[in-house]
Amino acid sequence: MVVTQPEILAWLGHFLWPFLRVTGLFLTAPLYGSPLIPSQVKAVLAAMYATALAFWVPNLPPFPGDPATVIYQGVLQISLGAVIGLSAQIVVFAIAGAGEIAGLSIGLGFAELQFREATTATPVLYDIMFWAGMMGFFAAGGPVWLFAALAHSFQAGIGIGGDVSWHALLLLGGIVFSGAVSLAMPVLAVALSVNITVGLLSIFAPQLNVLTIGFPLLILAGLWMLAASTFYAGPDFLALMRAGLNATAAVLHG
Repeated sequence: MVVTQPEILAWLGHFLWPFLRVTGLFLTAPLYGSPLIPSQVKAVLAAMYATALAFWVPNLPPFPGDPATVIYQGVLQISLGAVIGLSAQIVVFAIAGAGEIAGLSIGLGFAELQFREATTATPVLYDIMFWAGMMGFFAAGGPVWLFAALAHSFQAGIGIGGDVSWHALLLLGGIVFSGAVSLAMPVLAVALSVNITVGLLSIFAPQLNVLTIGFPLLILAGLWMLAASTFYAGPDFLALMRAGLNATAAVLHG
């Protein structure tokens, strides 16, 4: 039996095209890109996912034999996988940003922790909301959605969408600010109400100043509202997930 070079390139194409996109996904996705997972485990998972996609995705083109084309296509496929993971990462960061905004509004911006996911110390409420976003991401089946989006991305071939599709992804970055402010709005409203109330009380009763009454009341009321509003953040989280999926679909299908 003689195996020719075109046959080898065809076999490599069935495995390497999915493998490169999965590798890019593992660079930016909320779960797959976590430094808590060892690199060896990520490599094994990427190879397993690529093998599964090799049997599921039909009519993949052969892998190019030209070195320059190989480098270009490799960077392109890794970038496309990273874009798919980035769309979900933006959603999680929007939820974590809500915790940071809430902490700054109630005077807890000074409370910081050195978390392994971050390179520098991050606010405590940021870490709490980050894990809340991760749990919501898991509960909504986010890892499965990412893998399904990666699998269906090959329906449009191995290329990418046009400039308009990339513009949709750029607009998704605004969700980090708008979504964070929307989720933190109940805490911001409580903080404003407490500040106005304490300000009026300090006029009629100077002994009830901001340091003795205002800060403890502001922190307690803000934490209570943040905990209470978390149970009603489901629709907002689903809206963020839907926006991320729509941006990913726009990039994949142009």
